Amino acid sequence: MKQKTILLIFNLFLLGIFGCSNSEYISSTFLELANEIGKKHIIDKSLDVFGLDIEKKNGKWIIKGETLNREVYLDIEKLSDSLFHNMEIKFNFQLLPDSSLRDSLYGVVNVSVTPVKEKPSHASQMIDQIKMGEKVTLLRYDSGWYLSQNQYKYIGWVNKTAIHVCDSTKIKSWTTEKKVRVKSIRDFIYSKKDAHSMPVCDIILNNKLKLLTEYRNWSKVQLPDGRSGYIKNSIYINNSKTHSSSQIQIETAYQLMGSPYLWGGNSVNGNDCSGFIHNIYENSGINLPRDARQQAELGKLIIPNNNWSNVKPGDLLFFGKENKITHVGMSTGGKEFIHQGGMVRVNSLDSSSNKFAPKRNETFQFIKRLN
Repeated sequence: MKQKTILLIFNLFLLGIFGCSNSEYISSTFLELANEIGKKHIIDKSLDVFGLDIEKKNGKWIIKGETLNREVYLDIEKLSDSLFHNMEIKFNFQLLPDSSLRDSLYGVVNVSVTPVKEKPSHASQMIDQIKMGEKVTLLRYDSGWYLSQNQYKYIGWVNKTAIHVCDSTKIKSWTTEKKVRVKSIRDFIYSKKDAHSMPVCDIILNNKLKLLTEYRNWSKVQLPDGRSGYIKNSIYINNSKTHSSSQIQIETAYQLMGSPYLWGGNSVNGNDCSGFIHNIYENSGINLPRDARQQAELGKLIIPNNNWSNVKPGDLLFFGKENKITHVGMSTGGKEFIHQGGMVRVNSLDSSSNKFAPKRNETFQFIKRLN
């Protein structure tokens, strides 16, 4: 890195002496060095932001882009100073969050579930979902969309209609007040203590709501934006309690049997393999990372014995090739497992079983125990 920087400075010196103007060489080399800075500091691109470009306009170099990583920002700033110290430049490289957001740096999801997009557009690919009551950190605003980072650090674009924007005081209030977590797969918040009354909105598994008043069979709850209504006591659990048992995980998994596959899905309305597992464990009080490769880094490694009798319900089975994890499922005991494979289904690694999945058997890697 240092040798390349020194070489570029020397070449820029020669260009200045001979009055040469090789803008393409300067910009390509600068971008190469900048990208090396990104690789040095950013381990997981899904958990960080780094975009950079450089152009020459009216004789002035313009460096533009953004990052969430302070080390990247400082190194790009140093690189620019060292390479263009004798040239006229405009440094428009931004450290997020955008200062124009002021203190309104937080949002709470205000609908049952909202997509997280790769780009600020409804037509863009969905990369994740966030559920009601979850906090996001707002990084930048663009035409009705917020570049956001959620509780497990995933970054993407969320539409402004799906979140309630908060300042530091309001977000502290939301995160500290008593809340409940929905344990029902699907239900509604009603305008009255009556399931036949007008719904306020729909709710799904793992939505979080502020608890206002408990009655005999109903409770009054509040949404992030202040709307309120009633839910049945039987469909929620105190969010501060953890029930990390394999029984709850298995029960939740079977309730989702047949749920459709959805790339980036992280809810009961549709999910991918890691989103399916994430929801199951969240309902038992455990918040896992979003991706299978991240989930695979947790827990205790389990070496199965000859008949797999030491593999317990709730253990996670990981699959992939060449040490790259691409799929995850949950054991229901022994060689049988439940997973999202086109739809939520049960398969087995036992070749004598009618649920045997030969392709999963070929790509099986290892087992982890989190409970």
